[in-house]
Amino acid sequence: MRQSTTSEEGEAGGLTPKQVEVLDLLIEHKTSKEIARELDISPYTVDQRINFAKDKLGVRTRGEAAVAYRRLLETYDQIAYGNSGIVPGPDLPDERSGPQGSLPEPAHSATVSFGSQLAPEADFRVVPELFDGRYGTIVRLGSIVVIAMSMIFVVLGGLAIYSELSQILR
Repeated sequence: MRQSTTSEEGEAGGLTPKQVEVLDLLIEHKTSKEIARELDISPYTVDQRINFAKDKLGVRTRGEAAVAYRRLLETYDQIAYGNSGIVPGPDLPDERSGPQGSLPEPAHSATVSFGSQLAPEADFRVVPELFDGRYGTIVRLGSIVVIAMSMIFVVLGGLAIYSELSQILR
């Protein structure tokens, strides 16, 4: 769990510290009741904070809010000006040299090669995109009906097979 939440993080997305606190637990896939127990507040307050955060993040669903907040954190945690990993060649001047001469090497400098760069973390979706959005409820209900009908056919097929086998064995 992220305990080191600063006020700057919340201000970066226009979120209050209390909304950030709730969103930190939301991206850990906790329910409103679990968040409420952990923060010692009511589930209604948790839902209210999530709804206000959704408005500020410009999203419509709880899952989209979690994804948007995760992206906000990733953007906030990135270093804006780091070593580009480009080694100056004979045609390019060394970026540390200027009219006054060469600048000293920073103490925390790290060499980055293109082959070893890590890919950014993929967005984590709790449910497929099909179940989100404008027709999400209809798609979910349709899926439930299809699964229920499939289960009924399997049970009826099993009973028919049992009936036929019991007649054959008599």
